[in-house]
Amino acid sequence: MALLASNAWAVNGIQLNGYGIKNAGMGGASIALPLDASAPVNNPAGLGFVPTSFAVNLVAFSGNTTASVGPVNLRDNTTVMAPEGGFAKVLNPEWTVGVTISGAGAGSDYGAPLPLPPGTPVLGTAQNLKSNRKIAEIAHSAAWKPRADLALGLSVIYAKQELNSQGLLLAIPGVGMAAVPGHGTQSASGWSARLGALWNVTPELSLGTTYRSKTSMSALSGYSQDILLYSQGKVDLPSDYGIGAAWKVTPAVTLAADWITVNYAAVKANQDPAGPRWSDQKIFKVGAAWELNPTWTLRAGYSKNTAQIDSSRVMQNILSPAIDNSNIAVGASMKLDDKSDISFSFDAAPQRTLTGTGASSGVSLQGHTQVLRLGYQSRF
Repeated sequence: MALLASNAWAVNGIQLNGYGIKNAGMGGASIALPLDASAPVNNPAGLGFVPTSFAVNLVAFSGNTTASVGPVNLRDNTTVMAPEGGFAKVLNPEWTVGVTISGAGAGSDYGAPLPLPPGTPVLGTAQNLKSNRKIAEIAHSAAWKPRADLALGLSVIYAKQELNSQGLLLAIPGVGMAAVPGHGTQSASGWSARLGALWNVTPELSLGTTYRSKTSMSALSGYSQDILLYSQGKVDLPSDYGIGAAWKVTPAVTLAADWITVNYAAVKANQDPAGPRWSDQKIFKVGAAWELNPTWTLRAGYSKNTAQIDSSRVMQNILSPAIDNSNIAVGASMKLDDKSDISFSFDAAPQRTLTGTGASSGVSLQGHTQVLRLGYQSRF
């Protein structure tokens, strides 16, 4: 729950590019490649191929956004530090259980009100434009191996969400603009499940698949009266599904790739005609790992996604500027002894600009992000 002490972040919509420090260094490719006790976040079946162990990581996120509204530029610089990790326990050759913690979110804090043309009447007092949506998830997972090369997994996930939004204005025909009151920080919670399968077809080739149900969240008090009126105050977390493959090209080199679809359009808050109107997002991830020697393993990866924000909705997304559509990652691990290692990963999204069209003409978003992880992994 310590994740909720930080501001919000976003790379793939509300999600980070990857989860688990080692997989993040491979561009997030992970569905068929469990590398440590964080594996259930990506595919609970991966837990079946993880030894009794734990992983503790520190995630440092840095994001820079500029929102241009006519001639005025609003700037947001966000820095987040949060923990992630997991614990896995092998009960017997068939069953492994574990628990993981992860986070997500989106938001911005421009430190100034939404700019309006001179002379525009405003009812009420316009607050500084700010929104933080923060999500922390704890997954309790189990994996069953009916045979040595096949695992089936299930995660039961508890999600805690916080939202603090202010500074929005509502157009009233014939009157002008009205300031939408803020409701402070409100929280919601919900449950979901993730299913997965992982098959080691041969000692060199693995195939995996996973599906997560939509998380039906409780209502965020106060926001149901205005900005979340359409969805009765609820912002559910989307379902997603994906497939992955991992290929051990040589004893020292492994390649992995994932294809994932995140169903943002099925979330009612995203269907609001006056809202952000996020569409479904498809994400492709590919990565490589090279065991340089018995001590060092080097990693690199790349991911690409389809934009979930349409150019005609830029104005409606000024408080959730998740516009990254590609990401480059590197990472490495150093073995300390036969049972423990330390790792790092770094990924960065190049600067991108989304220029508004139609009703959003004259508005644009520009941003880029970086994520650094440092972590320790130990086996028992």
